[in-house]
Amino acid sequence: MALTPPYVSVADGRTVVLNGVRALAVVAAAFLLAGLLGQVGAALFGVSLPLDAAGTPASLYAAVNAVSFVGFVVAALGFVGLRNEQSLLHVRSPTLSDAGWVLVGVAGIFLGAIVMGVVVDVLSTVVETVFGTSVESGQNSVIEAGRENPPLFLYMVPVALLLVGPGEELVFRGVVQGLFRRSFGVVPGIVLASLLFGLGHAFAISSGSAWTYVLTAGALGVVLGTVYEYTESIVVPALAHGLWNAGLFVLNYYLATTGTSLPV
Repeated sequence: MALTPPYVSVADGRTVVLNGVRALAVVAAAFLLAGLLGQVGAALFGVSLPLDAAGTPASLYAAVNAVSFVGFVVAALGFVGLRNEQSLLHVRSPTLSDAGWVLVGVAGIFLGAIVMGVVVDVLSTVVETVFGTSVESGQNSVIEAGRENPPLFLYMVPVALLLVGPGEELVFRGVVQGLFRRSFGVVPGIVLASLLFGLGHAFAISSGSAWTYVLTAGALGVVLGTVYEYTESIVVPALAHGLWNAGLFVLNYYLATTGTSLPV
């Protein structure tokens, strides 16, 4: 297990700049490839972009999303392979204890989501009081699409487990956090990677205030990044991330099909 001192260790200026540029380039490549592959997937499946939740079959909507997230996997593994940077990734054989750490990761995300919900509510109240501007929480585009077409939630479960969790973790924890770890040490690496992780989720918002969603996603990234560094296994945060998203889809399917609402 890692997370041992020194927690902060700043490299020379050239290393810091190069790793920063590379981290941003990998993130940009991931989103660019995701967009291009999304277009390819839409063409292959005979649907138009942007996807219409009500008019697109749930299976095809999920399939286009699945093809799109292949871009994240390609960007991360492509960078690692082309630059021979295998040392960036914490990869090892899974152990029985990893299953427990996956559950710890999911529980950590759950608690983090609750805490950030309170923080966002407080900040929203401050913004509304000071600036007189109403703040609505950012809404994920897939969640909103699923509310219009509930079977989409079930189709997105395997996508979350097999592509969304692994793809995003390879990019943000594996490559980006690894590069920042080299430049600044473990703790700044977690924080900076989580910042980019949060900002990246601005692209997933379809309505509401972007900063509320970005802030929450960034905080959850800290949980995943910490679990990753402690276990030294990219599989652990990938599974925790995938299970969390899959759980949200199952929960939202239940809510959408039963008319039930969560207590607030």
